[in-house]
Amino acid sequence: MTDDAPTESRGPASERDATRPTSSPLVPAGTPFHVAGVCFLLAGLVLALYQGLQAFALVPRLSWLTWTHIHFVTIGAFTQLIFGTLPNLAARKLERPTPSTRATRASFLGLNGALLLAWYGRAVGIPLAFDIGLAVVWLLALWLFALVLGMARRADGRLTRDPTVGFYLLSPFVYLLGLAFAFGLYSHSVSVPGGWAGLREAHVHANAWGFFGLAAIGTLYDLFPRLVDAEPYSDRLQRLSLVLFAFGIFPLVFGPVLGMGRSVTGVGLALYAGGYLLYAYTLVRTYLAGTPNGTAFSVLVAQFWVLAPASFAPFILFGVPLGIPRAWIETGALHFLFTGWALPVALAGSLLAVRPLERTTETEPESGTADRSDTLLARGSVPSVVGPATVLLWNAAVLAVGVGFFYREEPWSALLHGPGYTVLLGIWCYYVARIVGRRVRARPVTSRV
Repeated sequence: MTDDAPTESRGPASERDATRPTSSPLVPAGTPFHVAGVCFLLAGLVLALYQGLQAFALVPRLSWLTWTHIHFVTIGAFTQLIFGTLPNLAARKLERPTPSTRATRASFLGLNGALLLAWYGRAVGIPLAFDIGLAVVWLLALWLFALVLGMARRADGRLTRDPTVGFYLLSPFVYLLGLAFAFGLYSHSVSVPGGWAGLREAHVHANAWGFFGLAAIGTLYDLFPRLVDAEPYSDRLQRLSLVLFAFGIFPLVFGPVLGMGRSVTGVGLALYAGGYLLYAYTLVRTYLAGTPNGTAFSVLVAQFWVLAPASFAPFILFGVPLGIPRAWIETGALHFLFTGWALPVALAGSLLAVRPLERTTETEPESGTADRSDTLLARGSVPSVVGPATVLLWNAAVLAVGVGFFYREEPWSALLHGPGYTVLLGIWCYYVARIVGRRVRARPVTSRV
């Protein structure tokens, strides 16, 4: 693993930035959400290590470990990063003020307090604590949706037609559905045509492909061109992909609940996959038109893994035997989605959020209503924590561990799991250490014109 030198900014994005003020303090761009997100990524690393040791019977088995690991990485890390990033990016896109410091702190404390309460209720077996924690997260997701919707309603009409605004609105709205389904998975008995398994599948689709997926897609449409210092490719394709995603995510969510996988869910899968192909094509064309770097390359390669779980869905929906138990396929699919796709995106986002970035010379009032949105954008250089060889090694390890999940009873699966987990944990640890190091070293300095 090598720390590539930051790439020099060139091209159209640099020319646009040259018109902005440069005599301003440099400050860490992250919010408390980003700091907490990095901490939860570190906690997820520790839990992943324990799970690996548990698989080889080297440590005691903990019944609550799997649920804890999944939700510490999802609600703990990914949700933190979305709550910390999405309001700022929406405010920048719609030319509206960002949330006040007081509102940010309140939502931060509420989200983390609710997460710990829900975790405690689930781990110890106290449904009331779980319900209260989940209800608070749901209310905060509603606040996030209402916040972005309010920005859009007060913004100029031409700004609201930007496709990224649609993603920023759609993502938290779908999250409200996914969180609502969670009430029926543990603390309450809810009768639906698709049964408990359908409810769980809908919960996963709404949170993973809906909330996390749509937020990440909108963010990358917005920021990925800045990573490679290029103009975004084809606004028309972005709009078309938004339509396909919007029409695809709801059948993906409600199909399992209704027990109509072959019809409703299948249609949603086809529409979502079509939108994703357009999105991936747009990112590839933008990358090729810009200046490559390790961070952008890791994000680009990670996009492949979203379609990996989708490739198994038709076999499950139409009952085509693969010789692999369905539960193993689901485990491997979630591994590809979170470790292959979401984790590299979250690590890259955390890296950029703790960079010392430029902001305006205006002093932020105590109310915290000054526009801080542009501090999340890369300027001047993009740090490359990993090079292309490490990115390819990471993805090879993702594949090895995933195949090991599918054939876990074969004696050779341990030969894939062991080295694969070792590589993933090693790169994951290195990435988090570099993020923390940049945060510690970041100090306000005065830039020179």
